[in-house]
Amino acid sequence: MMRASIRIKPEAGAETLARALSPETDWEIPRAAMRISEQAGELLIEIEAEDIVAFRAAMNSYLRWTKLALDTCETAGVIQ
Repeated sequence: MMRASIRIKPEAGAETLARALSPETDWEIPRAAMRISEQAGELLIEIEAEDIVAFRAAMNSYLRWTKLALDTCETAGVIQ
């Protein structure tokens, strides 16, 4: 089993980002599981996968969605 915990500390809005990304955890992705939460002002993304292919796919997806959510929130003025 492969595991990663990614902590992102935005200047503000970790809870907003966690809420924006949490619906993505409802999707069933073969051979992988993800959790998103906010802890002490940090966005925490936890990924577990059975193999490197599923791990890489999940990691790439969540990092891209996080970047998109950050950019969208900044553009909308939700976070600075």
